[in-house]
Amino acid sequence: MPSRGPSPLLGSRSLREDYLRPGHRETIPRHMILIEEQIAQQGLPAPVAAARTDLPRFQHLFTGGELYPPKVYIASLELGKSEKLNGANLAFDASVLILRDKLLAAYKGLVSKIRRLLSREIDMLPPQMLQSFAESWHVWESAWLENREVHAVEALQPLCKAILSLEPLLLSHEKEQLLAWPRVQHQKAVTLKCLEGFMHSLSEFSAHVLPSLSREMNHDTRLLVLMEHVLAHKKTTSMESCLAGLSSTPNVTFPDDGSSAPQGHVMGQSTVGSNTGTSLHAYAFRLMGSMGEAPAKGDEKKVGPPPSMLSRKAPNHASELLTAFENIKDYLLSLKSTLDAMDAALDQNEELLGHLVRFERAFKRSKRLFLEPDNLV
Repeated sequence: MPSRGPSPLLGSRSLREDYLRPGHRETIPRHMILIEEQIAQQGLPAPVAAARTDLPRFQHLFTGGELYPPKVYIASLELGKSEKLNGANLAFDASVLILRDKLLAAYKGLVSKIRRLLSREIDMLPPQMLQSFAESWHVWESAWLENREVHAVEALQPLCKAILSLEPLLLSHEKEQLLAWPRVQHQKAVTLKCLEGFMHSLSEFSAHVLPSLSREMNHDTRLLVLMEHVLAHKKTTSMESCLAGLSSTPNVTFPDDGSSAPQGHVMGQSTVGSNTGTSLHAYAFRLMGSMGEAPAKGDEKKVGPPPSMLSRKAPNHASELLTAFENIKDYLLSLKSTLDAMDAALDQNEELLGHLVRFERAFKRSKRLFLEPDNLV
Protein backbone atom coordinates (compact mmCIF):
# COMPACT_ATOMS: atom_id res chain seq x y z
CA MET A 1 0.00 0.00 0.00
CA PRO A 2 1.31 3.49 -0.79
CA SER A 3 2.36 5.56 2.20
CA ARG A 4 0.00 8.36 3.12
CA GLY A 5 2.88 10.56 4.21
CA PRO A 6 3.12 12.59 7.40
CA SER A 7 0.20 14.75 8.42
CA PRO A 8 0.89 18.49 8.06
CA LEU A 9 -0.59 18.97 11.52
CA LEU A 10 1.57 16.51 13.43
CA GLY A 11 3.99 19.22 14.41
CA SER A 12 1.34 21.57 15.77
CA ARG A 13 2.43 21.10 19.39
CA SER A 14 6.05 22.02 18.69
CA LEU A 15 4.91 24.97 16.60
CA ARG A 16 2.68 26.21 19.41
CA GLU A 17 5.57 25.95 21.84
CA ASP A 18 7.80 27.89 19.44
CA TYR A 19 5.23 30.67 18.93
CA LEU A 20 4.65 30.97 22.68
CA ARG A 21 8.32 31.49 23.44
CA PRO A 22 9.24 35.04 24.52
CA GLY A 23 11.09 35.76 21.29
CA HIS A 24 8.06 35.19 19.06
CA ARG A 25 5.14 35.82 21.42
CA GLU A 26 5.85 39.56 21.45
CA THR A 27 5.69 39.71 17.64
CA ILE A 28 2.17 38.24 17.41
CA PRO A 29 0.31 41.57 17.95
CA ARG A 30 2.32 43.27 15.20
CA HIS A 31 1.80 40.32 12.85
CA MET A 32 -1.98 40.38 13.42
CA ILE A 33 -2.07 44.12 12.63
CA LEU A 34 -0.09 43.60 9.43
CA ILE A 35 -2.35 40.76 8.31
CA GLU A 36 -5.45 42.88 8.93
CA GLU A 37 -3.94 45.86 7.09
CA GLN A 38 -2.93 43.73 4.10
CA ILE A 39 -6.41 42.18 3.84
CA ALA A 40 -7.98 45.65 3.88
CA GLN A 41 -5.48 47.08 1.33
CA GLN A 42 -5.98 44.19 -1.08
CA GLY A 43 -9.77 44.26 -0.68
CA LEU A 44 -9.98 40.64 0.36
CA PRO A 45 -13.09 39.27 2.11
CA ALA A 46 -12.68 38.95 5.86
CA PRO A 47 -15.63 37.08 7.39
CA VAL A 48 -16.42 37.76 11.04
CA ALA A 49 -17.83 35.02 13.26
CA ALA A 50 -21.46 35.64 14.22
CA ALA A 51 -20.65 34.27 17.67
CA ARG A 52 -18.85 37.54 18.46
CA THR A 53 -22.21 39.28 18.74
CA ASP A 54 -24.49 36.31 19.40
CA LEU A 55 -22.66 35.19 22.54
CA PRO A 56 -22.44 38.09 25.04
CA ARG A 57 -20.26 36.00 27.36
CA PHE A 58 -17.22 36.41 25.10
CA GLN A 59 -17.66 39.94 23.77
CA HIS A 60 -14.93 41.18 26.13
CA LEU A 61 -12.41 39.39 23.90
CA PHE A 62 -13.22 41.74 21.02
CA THR A 63 -13.61 45.11 22.74
CA GLY A 64 -10.47 46.44 21.00
CA GLY A 65 -12.17 46.26 17.61
CA GLU A 66 -9.37 44.22 16.00
CA LEU A 67 -10.30 41.80 13.27
CA TYR A 68 -7.75 39.34 14.61
CA PRO A 69 -7.22 40.09 18.33
CA PRO A 70 -3.74 38.92 19.42
CA LYS A 71 -5.08 37.61 22.75
CA VAL A 72 -7.52 35.37 20.90
CA TYR A 73 -4.77 33.96 18.72
CA ILE A 74 -2.58 33.39 21.79
CA ALA A 75 -5.57 31.58 23.33
CA SER A 76 -5.56 29.27 20.32
CA LEU A 77 -1.89 28.51 20.91
CA GLU A 78 -2.55 27.76 24.59
CA LEU A 79 -5.66 25.71 23.87
CA GLY A 80 -5.58 22.21 25.32
CA LYS A 81 -7.90 19.26 24.89
CA SER A 82 -10.18 20.61 27.61
CA GLU A 83 -10.86 23.65 29.75
CA LYS A 84 -11.38 23.63 33.51
CA LEU A 85 -14.49 25.24 34.91
CA ASN A 86 -15.42 25.00 38.59
CA GLY A 87 -13.08 22.08 39.10
CA ALA A 88 -14.41 20.03 36.16
CA ASN A 89 -12.48 19.34 32.95
CA LEU A 90 -14.75 19.92 29.95
CA ALA A 91 -13.36 18.49 26.72
CA PHE A 92 -13.35 20.40 23.46
CA ASP A 93 -14.76 18.75 20.38
CA ALA A 94 -12.16 17.16 18.14
CA SER A 95 -13.22 19.52 15.33
CA VAL A 96 -12.15 22.53 17.39
CA LEU A 97 -8.64 21.16 17.78
CA ILE A 98 -8.40 20.24 14.09
CA LEU A 99 -9.54 23.72 13.03
CA ARG A 100 -7.07 25.26 15.45
CA ASP A 101 -4.24 23.26 13.85
CA LYS A 102 -5.34 24.44 10.40
CA LEU A 103 -5.26 28.04 11.62
CA LEU A 104 -1.78 27.45 13.00
CA ALA A 105 -0.64 26.03 9.67
CA ALA A 106 -2.06 29.05 7.81
CA TYR A 107 -0.26 31.42 10.17
CA LYS A 108 2.98 29.48 9.83
CA GLY A 109 2.95 30.03 6.08
CA LEU A 110 2.54 33.79 6.57
CA VAL A 111 5.34 34.24 9.12
CA SER A 112 8.21 34.05 6.62
CA LYS A 113 6.31 36.33 4.21
CA ILE A 114 5.72 38.88 6.98
CA ARG A 115 9.45 38.94 7.71
CA ARG A 116 10.17 39.64 4.04
CA LEU A 117 7.51 42.36 4.02
CA LEU A 118 9.05 44.01 7.07
CA SER A 119 12.50 43.91 5.44
CA ARG A 120 10.91 45.35 2.25
CA GLU A 121 11.86 42.38 0.12
CA ILE A 122 8.22 42.18 -1.04
CA ASP A 123 5.50 44.82 -1.35
CA MET A 124 2.55 42.81 -0.12
CA LEU A 125 1.60 39.46 1.40
CA PRO A 126 0.36 36.78 -1.04
CA PRO A 127 -3.46 37.13 -1.31
CA GLN A 128 -4.01 33.35 -1.39
CA MET A 129 -2.23 32.93 1.92
CA LEU A 130 -4.11 35.84 3.44
CA GLN A 131 -7.40 34.39 2.27
CA SER A 132 -6.52 30.99 3.71
CA PHE A 133 -5.67 32.57 7.05
CA ALA A 134 -8.89 34.64 7.14
CA GLU A 135 -11.07 31.61 6.39
CA SER A 136 -9.20 29.40 8.86
CA TRP A 137 -9.58 32.02 11.58
CA HIS A 138 -13.30 32.43 10.91
CA VAL A 139 -14.24 28.75 11.11
CA TRP A 140 -11.97 28.10 14.10
CA GLU A 141 -13.22 31.08 16.08
CA SER A 142 -16.85 30.13 15.43
CA ALA A 143 -16.34 26.54 16.56
CA TRP A 144 -14.20 27.59 19.54
CA LEU A 145 -16.67 30.14 20.90
CA GLU A 146 -19.68 27.89 20.38
CA ASN A 147 -17.91 25.02 22.15
CA ARG A 148 -16.98 27.29 25.04
CA GLU A 149 -20.59 28.43 25.29
CA VAL A 150 -21.69 24.81 25.62
CA HIS A 151 -19.14 24.36 28.41
CA ALA A 152 -20.34 27.54 30.12
CA VAL A 153 -23.97 26.46 30.06
CA GLU A 154 -23.02 23.09 31.55
CA ALA A 155 -20.88 24.70 34.26
CA LEU A 156 -23.69 27.11 35.20
CA GLN A 157 -26.35 24.41 35.65
CA PRO A 158 -25.96 24.12 39.47
CA LEU A 159 -26.25 27.91 39.80
CA CYS A 160 -29.32 27.98 37.53
CA LYS A 161 -30.99 25.26 39.59
CA ALA A 162 -30.38 27.20 42.79
CA ILE A 163 -31.87 30.36 41.27
CA LEU A 164 -34.88 28.52 39.87
CA SER A 165 -35.56 26.84 43.20
CA LEU A 166 -35.79 30.27 44.83
CA GLU A 167 -38.87 31.29 42.85
CA PRO A 168 -41.30 28.80 44.46
CA LEU A 169 -40.04 29.83 47.90
CA LEU A 170 -40.62 33.54 47.29
CA LEU A 171 -43.98 32.93 45.62
CA SER A 172 -45.20 30.79 48.51
CA HIS A 173 -44.08 33.41 51.03
CA GLU A 174 -46.01 36.08 49.13
CA LYS A 175 -49.14 33.92 49.16
CA GLU A 176 -48.86 33.64 52.93
CA GLN A 177 -49.44 37.37 53.19
CA LEU A 178 -52.76 37.09 51.35
CA LEU A 179 -54.30 34.12 53.16
CA ALA A 180 -56.26 34.00 56.39
CA TRP A 181 -56.04 31.38 59.10
CA PRO A 182 -56.18 28.37 58.82
CA ARG A 183 -55.25 28.37 55.12
CA VAL A 184 -52.11 30.36 55.88
CA GLN A 185 -50.89 27.48 58.06
CA HIS A 186 -51.10 25.09 55.13
CA GLN A 187 -49.25 27.62 52.99
CA LYS A 188 -46.47 27.87 55.59
CA ALA A 189 -45.96 24.12 55.28
CA VAL A 190 -45.62 24.60 51.52
CA THR A 191 -43.10 27.41 52.10
CA LEU A 192 -41.02 25.16 54.33
CA LYS A 193 -40.96 22.43 51.68
CA CYS A 194 -39.89 25.04 49.11
CA LEU A 195 -37.14 26.12 51.50
CA GLU A 196 -35.95 22.52 51.74
CA GLY A 197 -35.82 22.36 47.94
CA PHE A 198 -33.79 25.56 47.75
CA MET A 199 -31.37 24.43 50.45
CA HIS A 200 -30.86 21.15 48.58
CA SER A 201 -30.05 23.05 45.35
CA LEU A 202 -27.80 25.48 47.22
CA SER A 203 -25.93 22.56 48.81
CA GLU A 204 -25.31 21.02 45.37
CA PHE A 205 -24.12 24.37 44.06
CA SER A 206 -21.74 24.84 47.00
CA ALA A 207 -20.26 21.43 46.29
CA HIS A 208 -19.25 22.67 42.81
CA VAL A 209 -17.42 25.80 43.89
CA LEU A 210 -16.29 25.31 47.49
CA PRO A 211 -13.97 22.75 49.08
CA SER A 212 -15.61 20.34 51.49
CA LEU A 213 -13.97 21.93 54.54
CA SER A 214 -15.53 25.31 53.71
CA ARG A 215 -19.14 24.17 53.50
CA GLU A 216 -21.83 22.43 55.51
CA MET A 217 -22.45 18.87 54.36
CA ASN A 218 -26.09 18.68 55.47
CA HIS A 219 -28.19 21.84 55.48
CA ASP A 220 -30.94 20.98 57.95
CA THR A 221 -33.70 23.52 57.24
CA ARG A 222 -35.00 23.26 60.79
CA LEU A 223 -32.01 25.35 61.87
CA LEU A 224 -33.34 28.29 59.85
CA VAL A 225 -36.78 27.76 61.38
CA LEU A 226 -35.26 27.73 64.87
CA MET A 227 -33.23 30.88 64.21
CA GLU A 228 -36.32 32.67 62.88
CA HIS A 229 -38.08 31.62 66.09
CA VAL A 230 -35.27 33.17 68.14
CA LEU A 231 -35.48 36.50 66.33
CA ALA A 232 -39.27 36.50 66.46
CA HIS A 233 -39.09 36.45 70.27
CA LYS A 234 -36.35 39.08 70.48
CA LYS A 235 -38.32 42.31 70.77
CA THR A 236 -35.41 44.60 69.85
CA THR A 237 -34.51 42.69 66.68
CA SER A 238 -36.40 43.02 63.41
CA MET A 239 -35.48 41.73 59.99
CA GLU A 240 -37.40 41.61 56.75
CA SER A 241 -36.97 38.14 55.36
CA CYS A 242 -38.75 35.63 53.17
CA LEU A 243 -38.47 33.35 56.21
CA ALA A 244 -40.44 35.71 58.47
CA GLY A 245 -43.14 33.81 60.36
CA LEU A 246 -41.86 30.42 59.28
CA SER A 247 -41.37 29.32 62.88
CA SER A 248 -45.15 29.12 63.25
CA THR A 249 -45.34 26.36 60.64
CA PRO A 250 -47.33 23.50 62.20
CA ASN A 251 -45.94 20.01 62.79
CA VAL A 252 -42.24 20.89 62.54
CA THR A 253 -40.56 18.48 64.92
CA PHE A 254 -37.14 18.32 66.52
CA PRO A 255 -35.54 15.19 67.99
CA ASP A 256 -36.35 14.23 71.57
CA ASP A 257 -32.82 12.98 72.27
CA GLY A 258 -31.01 16.00 70.86
CA SER A 259 -29.80 14.27 67.70
CA SER A 260 -29.58 16.54 64.70
CA ALA A 261 -32.06 14.57 62.58
CA PRO A 262 -34.95 12.20 63.18
CA GLN A 263 -34.30 8.58 62.47
CA GLY A 264 -34.26 8.02 58.75
CA HIS A 265 -34.10 11.72 57.92
CA VAL A 266 -31.94 12.61 54.93
CA MET A 267 -31.20 15.82 53.10
CA GLY A 268 -34.16 16.84 50.96
CA GLN A 269 -36.68 14.83 52.98
CA SER A 270 -39.42 17.00 54.47
CA THR A 271 -39.42 17.62 58.22
CA VAL A 272 -43.11 18.57 58.21
CA GLY A 273 -45.77 16.25 59.55
CA SER A 274 -43.58 13.85 61.51
CA ASN A 275 -45.38 11.92 64.24
CA THR A 276 -42.32 11.72 66.45
CA GLY A 277 -40.10 14.31 68.04
CA THR A 278 -40.40 17.54 69.99
CA SER A 279 -42.20 20.68 68.92
CA LEU A 280 -40.21 23.78 68.05
CA HIS A 281 -41.33 25.66 71.17
CA ALA A 282 -40.51 22.75 73.49
CA TYR A 283 -37.11 22.19 71.84
CA ALA A 284 -36.17 25.87 72.10
CA PHE A 285 -37.39 25.99 75.72
CA ARG A 286 -35.30 22.99 76.73
CA LEU A 287 -32.25 24.22 74.84
CA MET A 288 -32.17 27.91 75.74
CA GLY A 289 -34.64 28.48 78.54
CA SER A 290 -37.61 30.79 78.30
CA MET A 291 -35.92 33.64 76.36
CA GLY A 292 -38.52 35.83 78.03
CA GLU A 293 -41.51 33.78 76.84
CA ALA A 294 -43.95 31.60 78.73
CA PRO A 295 -44.02 27.86 78.14
CA ALA A 296 -46.39 26.66 75.45
CA LYS A 297 -49.92 25.75 76.42
CA GLY A 298 -49.95 22.40 78.20
CA ASP A 299 -46.32 22.76 79.25
CA GLU A 300 -46.95 25.03 82.25
CA LYS A 301 -45.86 22.35 84.70
CA LYS A 302 -42.60 21.72 82.90
CA VAL A 303 -39.71 23.61 84.37
CA GLY A 304 -36.99 24.54 81.92
CA PRO A 305 -33.56 25.90 82.62
CA PRO A 306 -33.12 29.61 83.27
CA PRO A 307 -31.77 31.77 80.45
CA SER A 308 -28.25 30.53 79.75
CA MET A 309 -25.18 31.79 77.95
CA LEU A 310 -26.48 30.03 74.83
CA SER A 311 -29.76 31.88 75.19
CA ARG A 312 -27.94 35.22 75.33
CA LYS A 313 -25.84 34.32 72.28
CA ALA A 314 -28.75 32.96 70.27
CA PRO A 315 -30.02 36.30 68.84
CA ASN A 316 -26.58 37.19 67.48
CA HIS A 317 -26.19 33.79 65.84
CA ALA A 318 -29.72 33.96 64.47
CA SER A 319 -29.17 37.43 63.05
CA GLU A 320 -25.86 36.41 61.49
CA LEU A 321 -27.29 33.30 59.83
CA LEU A 322 -30.50 34.88 58.54
CA THR A 323 -28.62 37.94 57.28
CA ALA A 324 -26.19 35.67 55.41
CA PHE A 325 -29.17 33.75 54.02
CA GLU A 326 -30.82 36.94 52.77
CA ASN A 327 -27.56 38.15 51.23
CA ILE A 328 -26.93 34.95 49.26
CA LYS A 329 -30.60 34.86 48.24
CA ASP A 330 -30.53 38.46 46.97
CA TYR A 331 -27.21 37.96 45.19
CA LEU A 332 -28.46 34.84 43.41
CA LEU A 333 -31.54 36.72 42.27
CA SER A 334 -29.36 39.55 40.95
CA LEU A 335 -27.54 37.06 38.70
CA LYS A 336 -30.74 35.91 37.04
CA SER A 337 -30.61 38.53 34.27
CA THR A 338 -26.87 38.20 33.65
CA LEU A 339 -26.46 34.44 33.23
CA ASP A 340 -25.92 34.69 29.46
CA ALA A 341 -23.02 37.11 29.89
CA MET A 342 -21.34 36.11 33.15
CA ASP A 343 -18.06 34.25 33.42
CA ALA A 344 -18.79 30.56 33.97
CA ALA A 345 -15.71 30.18 36.21
CA LEU A 346 -17.79 30.68 39.35
CA ASP A 347 -14.99 29.45 41.60
CA GLN A 348 -13.12 32.63 40.58
CA ASN A 349 -16.04 34.97 41.35
CA GLU A 350 -14.90 36.60 44.60
CA GLU A 351 -18.21 38.35 45.34
CA LEU A 352 -20.25 35.18 44.91
CA LEU A 353 -17.80 33.10 46.92
CA GLY A 354 -17.79 35.73 49.66
CA HIS A 355 -21.56 35.52 50.12
CA LEU A 356 -21.52 31.75 49.92
CA VAL A 357 -18.66 31.27 52.39
CA ARG A 358 -20.25 33.61 54.92
CA PHE A 359 -23.51 31.70 54.77
CA GLU A 360 -21.82 28.30 55.03
CA ARG A 361 -19.69 29.47 57.96
CA ALA A 362 -22.68 30.91 59.81
CA PHE A 363 -24.71 27.75 59.17
CA LYS A 364 -21.98 25.45 60.45
CA ARG A 365 -21.43 27.54 63.56
CA SER A 366 -25.13 27.76 64.44
CA LYS A 367 -25.76 24.11 63.67
CA ARG A 368 -22.94 23.07 65.97
CA LEU A 369 -24.47 25.10 68.80
CA PHE A 370 -28.17 24.44 68.33
CA LEU A 371 -28.60 21.10 66.55
CA GLU A 372 -25.66 18.94 67.61
CA PRO A 373 -26.48 15.77 69.60
CA ASP A 374 -24.96 16.84 72.91
CA ASN A 375 -26.81 20.13 73.27
CA LEU A 376 -29.73 18.71 75.23
CA VAL A 377 -27.84 16.08 77.23
